Amino acid sequence: MKRPLQTWLTESWLAFSRLLTFHILERRLFEHSGRIPYEPQPGNLLYVAASVLPYHTSGYTTRTHEVVCALNKAGARVHVLTRPGYPWDRKDRLCDPVSEETTVGDMCYRHAQAPANNRPVLQYALQAARVVAESAVRHRVAVIHAASNHVNALPALLAARQLGIPFQYEMRGLWELTRISRQPGYEDSQAYKQGLQLEGLVARHADRLFVISEQLGKYVQTNWDIDAGRMALLPNCVDPERFLIADPQQIESNTIGYAGSLMGYEGLDTLIDAVDILVRSGSSVRVVIIGDGEARPQLETRVQRLGLSERIYFSGKMPPDAAREKLARCALVCIPRKPFKVCEIVPPIKLVEALAMGKPVIVPDLPVFRDELGDDPAGWFFRSGDAADLAHVIEAALGNEEKLREMSDQARDYVLAKRCWHRFVDKMAKPYDS
Repeated sequence: MKRPLQTWLTESWLAFSRLLTFHILERRLFEHSGRIPYEPQPGNLLYVAASVLPYHTSGYTTRTHEVVCALNKAGARVHVLTRPGYPWDRKDRLCDPVSEETTVGDMCYRHAQAPANNRPVLQYALQAARVVAESAVRHRVAVIHAASNHVNALPALLAARQLGIPFQYEMRGLWELTRISRQPGYEDSQAYKQGLQLEGLVARHADRLFVISEQLGKYVQTNWDIDAGRMALLPNCVDPERFLIADPQQIESNTIGYAGSLMGYEGLDTLIDAVDILVRSGSSVRVVIIGDGEARPQLETRVQRLGLSERIYFSGKMPPDAAREKLARCALVCIPRKPFKVCEIVPPIKLVEALAMGKPVIVPDLPVFRDELGDDPAGWFFRSGDAADLAHVIEAALGNEEKLREMSDQARDYVLAKRCWHRFVDKMAKPYDS
């Protein structure tokens, strides 16, 4: 255990390092503007992603693939570069790369083995910026666009400033807020403060800032005073052709589905406790949980302890098509997130995917879910973290088959009208002189 003096010295050094990192990066952003002679080709865009398929399967990689495919369909000439060092520097990768190019569908993802993200963020950003700039010059891009987080975005921002071309930041969330939900006390650390400080730096210097939700946009404006004129909404959307309505005859009327990561903040323990309440009152409700994550062992133990193994089934991680097929047989989808700050401002892509399949949803009464579902929601709200209220909502929803059928059509119609990628990606490729 650290002694008080040692703790003070460590914190003091980390605080000094944080401030030094911030000031050096900010100075570089001004010093490097347009330093490399360069003639871009209008319409060419470099998209820098922190992770991609098939090396990681997540909401982040799904969104990345769908955004770049939608940009491609919209006529933009998109070149995708993964964060320098990726995927080699990720020990949790699902497979090993065989070359510096990976093709997924019609998209080519390019990789650079170095520098690895195993060094201080300042050193990594400066070294990785050279790699991003080289890729931008090779493809003569007119815009560099980077997705969250700041570790991925800083090299792209520095490269754009060196070349004198616009930089766009797609803020999908704030990793620091996510970590608070998993690690109590993290908000007091220098790492937390540095992360948010650098997110603010990238957001303030971006020529355009795309936010995943209205709530995140409000957070950004409140905390970093971002000009609303530079900010636009790029919400979770879908390609509706990938999500087809299930045959009503195949739907199991008493079954609830969940597909996604099994993390503490997802609130699946609340869903389990709600099912326990319902079963003890005589309900025949069943739950299918698709996915994996660090909370799975505790969740499975909870199910066994409550004697619900015949009612709650863990399918594990499945290929996307298989997961959609299993979810299609459920009467509705429940996303029982807990009332953490990150859950209030960052929406999961699984919500819009469920709606695209014509699945009514049960979601917590958190601000971002209210925004996501609009004025005429295709689903029901419950008090976040309240198992008894969730049980009441589930019972009412499953007990009204006519309403479920109506909401199924309503869910699909909502996505077709408001949540297709083509409605939003045009803003990303819009010329800066227009």
